[in-house]
Amino acid sequence: MGALSVLLGSIGNRASIILALSLPLCAYLPASVSKVLLPYMSFIIIGLITLAMIRVDLARVFGHLKNPISLVLFLVGLMFVFPLSVDWIARYFSLAAPIHIGLVLAACAPPLGSAPNLAYLLKLDGELVFNITLAGTAIIPLTAPWVIGMTLGDQMTFDQWALFQKLLITVGSSFLLAFVVRKILGRERIKRSSTQLDGISTLIMVLFVATAMAGVSEIIENDPLYMVLLLIVVTIANFGSQFFFSINGLFIRRIGHLFRSVGSMQTESILSFSMVAGNRNLGLVAAVIPIAFLQEILPFLALYQVPIYLTPLVGGLFYGYLLKRK
Repeated sequence: MGALSVLLGSIGNRASIILALSLPLCAYLPASVSKVLLPYMSFIIIGLITLAMIRVDLARVFGHLKNPISLVLFLVGLMFVFPLSVDWIARYFSLAAPIHIGLVLAACAPPLGSAPNLAYLLKLDGELVFNITLAGTAIIPLTAPWVIGMTLGDQMTFDQWALFQKLLITVGSSFLLAFVVRKILGRERIKRSSTQLDGISTLIMVLFVATAMAGVSEIIENDPLYMVLLLIVVTIANFGSQFFFSINGLFIRRIGHLFRSVGSMQTESILSFSMVAGNRNLGLVAAVIPIAFLQEILPFLALYQVPIYLTPLVGGLFYGYLLKRK
């Protein structure tokens, strides 16, 4: 057990590098690996959410909920205004249908299930990210059908009931597992094991990227120019969102003496909102759309993992710089 703890701790300390290296390595795995792992995607997501729930400080979670105005405002911007803006941009530049659909679905998607884990790695506010993730996941059955109808119209059908069931099972199972593990380990032991939990979370995230990206090298060989274009689009979409929300959030905070709930926000909270804006759980939304559309946006889904898995590395530099200036 001691050796396993040391191994997990070593992996946790090198999480940023491991996640970055997993992208090219998993892309060259045979497509059969993805086919084998795909049926277990829900369990992988449950594992990531469970780890986040195990680690959160519940006192801080409830503390954030005492002043929910900033959370509500952010969710309105994230789940309503932002997807409509993305759709407008996609139409303005006449982007191809798969890219257009992929961008809108990503903008509609709830925050990434592992976003709290990323927040811990980036020294941001994991409890606030946990609240955003839960709230965004809870309202997605209500927001996504309406937003997709407004943006994509008759291009696709969307099964709201299937999405609701999937989210209910995923979040409910994660809550139950996290409750049991927290009771078994205890609060103090969880705090002492933060690096080991980083290691477990890193391994599960690598498993997820293997599921999404195995076989991508074959697609790249068939149409390399399109894949390069797609990689540029998803990178701009993810990091651009994080940068946009960061700069605007800090600017609004500077003039926020007019709005007490915004002006009093900590830099960590603003940057936590920003990190979530770019890192979305597209897999949850993609799982409930018709198979024809899923196959059409599969390259988008695969490459969207690239900026997500580079967030600890790139975000570590960007957010680290902003945190030092606070």
